[in-house]
Amino acid sequence: MIDLEKGQHGMVTQARVMTLGQWLGARLWRRPERLLLLVLLVLGGGVWLRHSEHPPDPGEQALEDAPVLPPVTALSALPELVVATRRAPGSYWTEPDGRTLGIEHDLALGLGALLGKPVHFLVLDDQEQVVRALRTGKAHFAAMPEGGKESAELGFMFTPPYYHSRFQVVFNALRQSAPHALADLAKEPLTLIHDLQMETQLQNLRTQVPALRWKWAPRGLREEDLLRQVYEGQVVYAVGASEEIALAQNDYPDLAVAFDIGRETPLAWAFPVGSSLLYEAALHFMEGFRNSGGLAQVVERYYGSVGALSHDDALEFLQKRVIRLPGLSPVFRTAERLSGLDWRLLAALSFQESRWNNQAVSPTGVRGLMMLTADTADRLGVKDRLDPNQAVPAAALYLAQIRNELPLSIGEPDRTWIALAAYNVGLAHVEDARRLARQRGLDDRTWNALRQTLPLLAEARYYEQVRHGFARGGEPVRLVENVRGYYDVLVHFESKSRAFHVGESHGPISSSPPM
Repeated sequence: MIDLEKGQHGMVTQARVMTLGQWLGARLWRRPERLLLLVLLVLGGGVWLRHSEHPPDPGEQALEDAPVLPPVTALSALPELVVATRRAPGSYWTEPDGRTLGIEHDLALGLGALLGKPVHFLVLDDQEQVVRALRTGKAHFAAMPEGGKESAELGFMFTPPYYHSRFQVVFNALRQSAPHALADLAKEPLTLIHDLQMETQLQNLRTQVPALRWKWAPRGLREEDLLRQVYEGQVVYAVGASEEIALAQNDYPDLAVAFDIGRETPLAWAFPVGSSLLYEAALHFMEGFRNSGGLAQVVERYYGSVGALSHDDALEFLQKRVIRLPGLSPVFRTAERLSGLDWRLLAALSFQESRWNNQAVSPTGVRGLMMLTADTADRLGVKDRLDPNQAVPAAALYLAQIRNELPLSIGEPDRTWIALAAYNVGLAHVEDARRLARQRGLDDRTWNALRQTLPLLAEARYYEQVRHGFARGGEPVRLVENVRGYYDVLVHFESKSRAFHVGESHGPISSSPPM
């Protein structure tokens, strides 16, 4: 840097060579306010860089901002229920249009309805944050694993469990050889989402395998994101909850479970000691909800399609979603506008029927993308069953008609699943299965009941009791479960102007179907 020195009358007297640091120092020393400004800019830039490289953890920020709740002295004076939960596909999540879903979400709303209270969800990132929310009095209750010494040390009161889970080691079967025991994992650490009970179980197992190592996933990373990283090869081995892994395997079929870790873990609601009023109300709710069959319905709604798809079916579906679906989606979307049924549901049904092959022909004579019989095609006015532009809208209207003919007492999503079964086997046989459900003390308005009774229509001791006789009742059950699995994958990967998931109250429809 060259600094020109000036004399008394402003004339340049000499040129002096300076380093950049010397030049800045000389200028800032003459103008102290500039020095202060520079210091502030450096400090501000450092803060900005830290926040840009490490943005605040959403769960941690939500926990920090949440107020401490006053003690519950009377249920009538309680303004709302505050429930701590974590983001996870089976627990709690938000759809693109803002609707919230999940098994923990639905159960908490049920308790809120019983008490006549609105429910506020404190949405966190992992189980460790959920535990802290309860310990610091920022939530009234939360769902978490229960049982064993670690649960007793938490000092919480637990309701009876609503579900049972296991921790499992998961890996990508195409990228890694299968480990058969914990000792096989000594060379590669396990990656974990922050979970107190998971860590406790691993600490216990380390007494058997001293070389066992693990590391924590970054804060804010959800379990579904960790499983995706395993699938993509960013993580070699991870530990996750069995139900979350099973849900992810529909989307990532090469995810494989190596083995279970520790014992089966019951999931239950946890309440801080001292909240006996709410705890007693929760016990009353859970007992009534279980006895009424409501709990089984909620569990079936979110986990009913888990494991329905084989590895080969899921892999073929994902491949053809990329190759075949883009060319077919316009006809499915047209059918959605005509029928009111979610185009992704229609696409899932079509894949189950024909593998998206519009030239498909079965030995029994059904043909085309929707595998229509000749009689059904005639009734629907379809002249060419191999023409998707004729077959898909007609089949969609037919399914919507079946759905409309079901009793109004059947709610969603059961209404849609039962309509799919009737699409396959006929409404008459579905009514026979409903009659068998009533005879067995089951709720004939639910798909969970009919998936048990439809297969009975193939047995003489049962079909001889009903009006319409024999039916291959196992086939509609397989169809519905597979369609649900394919549909869940499409909901995950394919957008829709009005998003829907099977947990939504009104089912996989985009509008009321035309009359």
